[in-house]
Amino acid sequence: MDKVDRAILDVLRQQARMSWQDIGRRVHLSGQAVAMRVQRLQDEGVITGFHAHIAAPGRCLVTVFMNSTRFDDFERFIRAAPEVVEASKTAGEGCYHLVVEPEETAHLDVFLTSLLTYGTYRVHSVVRNIK
Repeated sequence: MDKVDRAILDVLRQQARMSWQDIGRRVHLSGQAVAMRVQRLQDEGVITGFHAHIAAPGRCLVTVFMNSTRFDDFERFIRAAPEVVEASKTAGEGCYHLVVEPEETAHLDVFLTSLLTYGTYRVHSVVRNIK
């Protein structure tokens, strides 16, 4: 593997869907030469596949409205939930405020369904962090 191969791999790490021609422009080769090098790197086992990284649904702010006084059970549930990154017992609107960062949308759905055992909730999605 030479420095051109390493340059191609660097480009593929950043954007695996880039055309061979676009990669070629970056590493000063033709698109056909890039395709041949990528095929050789695959044949040699250096490149084992191309993967899509799916973005998580992002950070959600969840207000929980308890329908019972099973606070200890609820807090144990929250401590065990990996998607909950922060939890606060609150006064005012709602009983708890949670910061939830699920890995996938399906995980958020399962978590929110589990919350119904303890009460109702309101979810806000974070669009952009300011501070």
